[in-house]
Amino acid sequence: MRPLLEEVYERIRAGGPLPYDAFMRLVLYHPDHGYYATRVPGSGGDYGTSPSLTPWFGRLVARELSAMWDAVGRPDPFTVVEAGAGRADLAAAVLESAGDFGGALRWRFVERFGEIADLQRRRLGALAASAEWSEQLGPGPHTPAGCGCVLAHEVLDNFPVHVLEVAPSGDVCEVYVGEEHGRLIEHLGPLSDPALRSAAEAARATLSPGHRLEVNLDLDGWMGEAAAAVARGYLLIVDYGDVEPDLWLRNPGGTMVTYGTDGFGEEPLTDPGLRDVTAEVNFSAVDRAARRHGFEPQLYCSQREWLASLGHGALADSLELAADRAAADGRHTDAMAIEADLSEVRCLVGHLGYGDIRVFRATKAAPVPVVAM
Repeated sequence: MRPLLEEVYERIRAGGPLPYDAFMRLVLYHPDHGYYATRVPGSGGDYGTSPSLTPWFGRLVARELSAMWDAVGRPDPFTVVEAGAGRADLAAAVLESAGDFGGALRWRFVERFGEIADLQRRRLGALAASAEWSEQLGPGPHTPAGCGCVLAHEVLDNFPVHVLEVAPSGDVCEVYVGEEHGRLIEHLGPLSDPALRSAAEAARATLSPGHRLEVNLDLDGWMGEAAAAVARGYLLIVDYGDVEPDLWLRNPGGTMVTYGTDGFGEEPLTDPGLRDVTAEVNFSAVDRAARRHGFEPQLYCSQREWLASLGHGALADSLELAADRAAADGRHTDAMAIEADLSEVRCLVGHLGYGDIRVFRATKAAPVPVVAM
């Protein structure tokens, strides 16, 4: 039996069934055997992301960050604090294309795993001179809060969550991970944390028996650290999710899914530690937490709409024109390469895919950024 699976069973036998958040914390973030201790998300992993699909995503995001920098008076430095940066594909694309903004731009990676931080340094190469690394999101002795942006791209969907279910009686119970005859099983029990009561009341009032929802109790603490990380600036979250009650009603069985070498799955108890486990982000909860910690939410839309505001349409048109010109000139290899770029750029706004990812932006003592087209 794998060491991580042994530890899961040992914890259940020692202390009883685990709430899902404890199970996820173990299988995703165990320092030696957890999924993220042994893998780097992004290209070549068990799933892809917009930054790993094409550097054009990062080049468009650079326009957003440059507009933020301009809106707050072009301070030097302007620090992007990125949590869960994976392979650093987004940072690399932004830093490479920052232009005049690049002289003031600094990038702070928040990364708890040393091997991933080393990979990020290698990925950046000479650009690493504009970057620094820390294990905590909040400010520290060498990372004081300044002017900038806290950026979380597909991070919150990997937070450990509690799972609640409306029982046939109408009561709201918590779903636990237990053991039976040498295998992991789910069963219902009482709420493990009083902080779940408000979500349980909302579920009881909105959902039918059998419906499930996930609750991220770590969100408020994370948001507090995000607010402390910037004295003035922005919060930018890009992730899969929705608002209440649509998130719950659209997914009566809950939103928890897995990704592994064989692709997508819906059985989180299968192969713990070998598969990513995610749950869609509740952006109503994000909005509430942001306001509690001094941010002013001012944008919530799809990635499709957001990238359109950053010039995605003009970019796609220019690539299409360049491909046509290359083909007309007989430069067929160039035309094929440009068409491949164009296909990836179009994927960023595709329906039932990357285009449906949600974007949340909030300000802290800063004006709304305006992107110059």
